[in-house]
Amino acid sequence: MKTLILKTEGMSAYGLQTFDVHRRANHFPTRSAIMGILGAAMGITRENFNELYALSEQLKIAVQVNLSGEKMVDYHTVQHFRSPQGKIQKGVKPTYREYWCDSEHTFAISAAEHVIEKLVNSVKFPEFTLFQGRKSCPLTRPLFEAVTDDDNPANALKNHGEQGQIFSDISGDNQLAIVQVRDLITAIPRKYAMRTVYVCGQIAKVQNDKEEMNEPA
Repeated sequence: MKTLILKTEGMSAYGLQTFDVHRRANHFPTRSAIMGILGAAMGITRENFNELYALSEQLKIAVQVNLSGEKMVDYHTVQHFRSPQGKIQKGVKPTYREYWCDSEHTFAISAAEHVIEKLVNSVKFPEFTLFQGRKSCPLTRPLFEAVTDDDNPANALKNHGEQGQIFSDISGDNQLAIVQVRDLITAIPRKYAMRTVYVCGQIAKVQNDKEEMNEPA
């Protein structure tokens, strides 16, 4: 197992699944959005959704919110919008979309070594343009950060040295809570399943630092 570390900065909008007028941005990048970035880098089209699903099943993912940024709201109008029942409706509908300005996130993707090798090449030389949730949020820095020998994505982010809360597919050191999020890709296009997200913090590292400072010379 290897772990790929990625990093993004700038405006982001990792939205929650909703059909409401107010399109909210989640406070941490959703798993489906991260898979979208990886899929675009690898050149996986919507017609080949089964490839994206197969890739998703091979990965364990964690994301760290280094800096959430400042929230802003933009006004849009949408034609031929989708109803909560999934049907396309005619006419025009106003929507308000949230974005995070000056956000910063670090991602960890753990998988078999041959899978990580493919992902490294793809994020360095992406097939399609990459963006952070919406097309109006392009990348502002190279996505690739590092590759480590960690087999736990949450712990890989801790070892990488960034600060911020971590949201992971699997439990890591200093787990603080668990939450349920509907952002897991399924075998059916545009249908998402619930998953358990393990929230990890940095308290353990801070406590260790304090203990080292208090040790007698």
